[in-house]
Amino acid sequence: MGKVISSSIFFWMVSIWIASNLFSQAVYMGFNGVPYSGIEMIQSLGPWYYVLVTIEVLAWIYVGVHLSIKVFRNLQVKATPQTSS
Repeated sequence: MGKVISSSIFFWMVSIWIASNLFSQAVYMGFNGVPYSGIEMIQSLGPWYYVLVTIEVLAWIYVGVHLSIKVFRNLQVKATPQTSS
């Protein structure tokens, strides 16, 4: 998988992603008065919906792998006996 990104960068990536989703919903509600509907979005995207869902699933798999690697490394470090010199 190559170099694992740092927790700080990962935190900011997720924070920006969440903020952009909230901003998107707020702008839509500002223009239309109601939140956007997932069903209407799917219908408007047509077959591109599957491409976007695939990208999002891959992104969540990456998040899961990243977090799993961090947890595994932390468990490995704690399980390693410490020797005093």
